Amino acid sequence: MILTGPIVIRLLLLGLLTAILEVSFFSGLRVFGSSPDGALLVVMSLGLLGGSLSGAVAGFGIGFAIDCLLMATLGATSLALMAVGYVAGRYREGFGRPTLGATILLGGALTLLGVTAFAAIQVGLGVDADVSTIVIRDAFVTTIIGALLAPAVLWAVRRLLRPALIEDRPGGGGERRRPQPPAPATGLEG
Repeated sequence: MILTGPIVIRLLLLGLLTAILEVSFFSGLRVFGSSPDGALLVVMSLGLLGGSLSGAVAGFGIGFAIDCLLMATLGATSLALMAVGYVAGRYREGFGRPTLGATILLGGALTLLGVTAFAAIQVGLGVDADVSTIVIRDAFVTTIIGALLAPAVLWAVRRLLRPALIEDRPGGGGERRRPQPPAPATGLEG
């Protein structure tokens, strides 16, 4: 990802808008009794587009903004989203641009990672909460919702950041080129 002044402004506005929408809209939206985690999917998308460092920084920044807006334990959401962004970025660095099927699987797996990491952090901090089968059902439904929404969120974030993405530039490093085999020796060289 190429960071220029306008792209940095887009990233900051995306992060702020994501945090505000997560607190005001997504937390109140109910699908089968669970709410989708839009911030987690935006962080996943930034990791898949920009790599592990971009994903981790975006996860920390967006998570910190959510914690501040909710006046919750500072750092809990940041750490969970930072882990999601880092893992998404590592996927990008190891396997390249994800296919549609991989995006759906990553959306589900990273949503489950985020939900589990957040729960583990909350338990580690001693937050009093009852753990029951409802929590497990909620995590399962949130994971399914994350898997279904992941391609749309990745498409929207890619569209917003298209000028900064190297693989979307003409002549950019989109698909890896296979090395050409050497020409057969004819015996007429040199």
